Amino acid sequence: MTHPLSPHRRRLLQVLAAAPLLGLLPAVRAQSARQAEGVLADIAKATFIAEGKGKRPIYIFFDPNCPFCHQLYKKLRPFVGKDEVQFRWIPLGMLTPSSLPKAAAILQAIDPLQAFYKNEDDYDFAANGQPGGGIEPAQTITPKVRDELAANLALYNSQKLFGVPVVIWHKADGRADMLIGVPSDAQIRKILEQAR
Repeated sequence: MTHPLSPHRRRLLQVLAAAPLLGLLPAVRAQSARQAEGVLADIAKATFIAEGKGKRPIYIFFDPNCPFCHQLYKKLRPFVGKDEVQFRWIPLGMLTPSSLPKAAAILQAIDPLQAFYKNEDDYDFAANGQPGGGIEPAQTITPKVRDELAANLALYNSQKLFGVPVVIWHKADGRADMLIGVPSDAQIRKILEQAR
């Protein structure tokens, strides 16, 4: 079962996600590749939205209401469908009260990729006037989707990750790497070059 975050932890996640954009820190790097390895070892437990058909996956934990996840989404548009890369967006519902029902609305949609696009392309333009992702929150969450979102959050929490977005990929040498926050353009190019 998914447990809501305490206001303190929610604020910490927002500050950490904001730090790279505010110039307080470079995009926060993981201290150990062990966290990335741990996530990738259990990545089969995650439910994700696949974008592109490439054989080189890059996993991205995101919250539908996260402005920094939205920034990353916009920065990645030129790379979708290129160089055999597939972006695998792993939804979490943790930053705000509407995050979980919005994540559920994406996964419960007939076409989750189109629902994901709706959320991001209409960011801050939701019909209900609420800030954040543009998809309307699900009125009900199916048990299947509730379990999927709980599994995504459990995977995220299992490696004591913090902040969103979190980008994780395998490199050519088989090792995993991870970046927390919004990557710079140079970091995005490096991730795209490394991902295998």
